[in-house]
Amino acid sequence: MNITKTDSELKEDVTRQLAWDPGIDAAAIGVSAHLGVVTLNGIVPCWSDKHAAEDAARRVEGVHDVANDIEIKPSWSTIKSDVDIALLVRSALEGDARLDDETICTTVSDHIVTLTGTVRTAAERDEAERVVRALEDVRFIENHLTVQAP
Repeated sequence: MNITKTDSELKEDVTRQLAWDPGIDAAAIGVSAHLGVVTLNGIVPCWSDKHAAEDAARRVEGVHDVANDIEIKPSWSTIKSDVDIALLVRSALEGDARLDDETICTTVSDHIVTLTGTVRTAAERDEAERVVRALEDVRFIENHLTVQAP
């Protein structure tokens, strides 16, 4: 008798399997599931960790396919990930007293930063872009900040 697991049961089982394996840093790996397809994401330091996570997911009953979107970032790598850049962007915006950082949202993809939200003035919009442009490893900025109407 073949009992199909729900997406949440599958996600929970894979997460538990990752945590059970002492060679895997389960906290670094995100899991999602949909109709028997498990997606793994996160950042690990080497290929063997990426493949160990995939193997662990495949050991779980009910997993039909695995999409292994885990990124590899060696500990010696100086290239920042999008997550690293997003954290730096948020910190830079929060650290600039001329900005109301709570009204500015960002998205980072392939080292491209997109700014959205509403600012009080055109000068504040330009300042937000200047702050982000000064950060290392930002490839491009898309500034979609809007200025509040007076």
